[in-house]
Amino acid sequence: MNEQDNTQTRSDEINLSHQKFDIVAKDPFYNFPEDMLQFLLNGDGFEFIEHIDTNLTNVEVRHMDILVKVLIDEQPVLVHCEIQTDDSVNPNMVQRNVGYIGRCFEKYGLPIYSFVIYLRSTAGRRDPGGYIQDVPGHRFIVEYQVIRLNEIDGEAILQKKQPGLMPFTPLMKPKAGMSSIEWTTHCVEVTKQLSIDTETKHNLLVELWVMSGLRHERQDLIETLSEDIVNNSSVYEMIIERGMKQGIQQGIQQGIKDSTIESILVLLDSRFEISTAPVLTPLLEPIDDLQILKLLFQEAIEVEHLEDFILTIQNTQNGA
Repeated sequence: MNEQDNTQTRSDEINLSHQKFDIVAKDPFYNFPEDMLQFLLNGDGFEFIEHIDTNLTNVEVRHMDILVKVLIDEQPVLVHCEIQTDDSVNPNMVQRNVGYIGRCFEKYGLPIYSFVIYLRSTAGRRDPGGYIQDVPGHRFIVEYQVIRLNEIDGEAILQKKQPGLMPFTPLMKPKAGMSSIEWTTHCVEVTKQLSIDTETKHNLLVELWVMSGLRHERQDLIETLSEDIVNNSSVYEMIIERGMKQGIQQGIQQGIKDSTIESILVLLDSRFEISTAPVLTPLLEPIDDLQILKLLFQEAIEVEHLEDFILTIQNTQNGA
């Protein structure tokens, strides 16, 4: 396989779902927490203490992106950050983040500095940064800071030479007169000049390359991922490994779903001596919850009339 084939393989391997942006965006918060906190808090008047549990249990588990305990004016506070590639829908970001903040206060009882970082330039434009309920006797205000990376002066961030911020720089406002490709290449060169160990630098370059895909085709910058960088990047390995695991898991889930639907159809075909597939397949295919499909299989064993089974499916889909 020639060098061009190797390059294309690397590009294809890393072309995963939005999960890759989630992995890359969170990584600096764990490897360079001081850099990220200084960026969020707009200064260094804090002392990093620790990362704390982001799982919020309330009948079901809610998982926040980043939650860190710091000292500000010698008082412990929590810094919370959600990272959004695109706009949150169903629920929207305001509903979602207000819920996070409320549950977080319930669990930890500390002041919360909350942020939402939007990666893609089209995201977060309508996020008001909070919710105000102005009902006499029931007033409350929940505020959080909205950070749209495309509005941040990228050159000012590069000049700080803080490793943790480098992966985000391709998504920031370019230096005047620079095209998107020229700007990202500039970010790569500044990152290569950082005085850090080689492994960390390779990881940052991989993360920067992944993030740049939200602004333009990463193939235009494939030369930044030399074979040496890829072979020595734990972040690259993590992205590929998670992507493969996710693909395998999705395949298993789909296989179980298909098998369960097939079992339901075969069972009902036998019981009612007709072909049920034309009617039932369009109703069963949209159901992704395996537990619901298992319950429907049990219903197929006991139901006396096919019309009743169809009604059960419809009620399930309608949440009845």
